[in-house]
Amino acid sequence: MAFFPVLIDWDGLSCLVAGGGRLALHKAALLTEQGAAVTVVAPKICEEILALPVTPVLRRVTEEDVLGKALVIDATGDEEAQKLLSRACKRQKVPFNSACKVNDGTAIFPAVHRQGRTVVAVSSLGASPAASAKLRDKLAKEVPEEMDAILDCMAALRPLSREWFSEQPDRREFLHRCLDAMLASGRPLQDEMVQEIRDSIR
Repeated sequence: MAFFPVLIDWDGLSCLVAGGGRLALHKAALLTEQGAAVTVVAPKICEEILALPVTPVLRRVTEEDVLGKALVIDATGDEEAQKLLSRACKRQKVPFNSACKVNDGTAIFPAVHRQGRTVVAVSSLGASPAASAKLRDKLAKEVPEEMDAILDCMAALRPLSREWFSEQPDRREFLHRCLDAMLASGRPLQDEMVQEIRDSIR
């Protein structure tokens, strides 16, 4: 199965979490933090889930619960429920995450680090969540504290590069050299340094 990472705006998207225990709590919390409209279906739902902004349904999950969902997560720990949801999601072409049987899912949660507008996500495709988390933490240390300010600077330099350079290779070199300098220093460039880089290319 070929997985490709894509960032999605989850605000308002309807999602299903089947299960009412600790694993379901983790998944439901992740989705509600992103603004998703989460329905949790299980015969018993823990108090921590009920404290989240979710729609609780106290019964066993059914195939009909999949209809209209942008994502379905099985966190039941029940093989029969997992198979039911897997079949239903395949028929409805709904992304399916199986917390209990990773290889049966069509959607995987990566290990994520968020810092302002920068998102670092690492996945081992279910082979080792611990390895994903360790690599994520290692990469997160490489993100400068002022990364948002660096991104603001890059956004401002892009139209200037088109104004200053008529050739695409020159624009690319200018922007890459500016970015390299900012990542090395951990802060945005001063105007003098921008001019120095520009003049070295011209």
